[in-house]
Amino acid sequence: MVLEVAFFHIKEGMENDFEKAFERASKLFNKVDGYLGHTIHACVETKGKYMVQVQWETLDSHMKGFVESPIFNEWNDQVGHYFKPDIYMEHFTMVHERGDD
Repeated sequence: MVLEVAFFHIKEGMENDFEKAFERASKLFNKVDGYLGHTIHACVETKGKYMVQVQWETLDSHMKGFVESPIFNEWNDQVGHYFKPDIYMEHFTMVHERGDD
């Protein structure tokens, strides 16, 4: 499993509209082979900053199956106009998970 972690800064005053649009647009993820789930978090300290975590089976599931597909363009058409131009994204794999120690 690969975890995509992206940080978005939303234009001032558009946070509520962005959250609603993201909820609608995120349903498009279900059309992508290898999509496993996602979460979105609003930053406590910085208004308008969001962290999105998307679980993919592989890096290619995200980069080829989503980003290089028409589905990404549809997703971006729904939410991209809310973003300030300082998007930051990386991919991670799990090294250790805490269990019921």
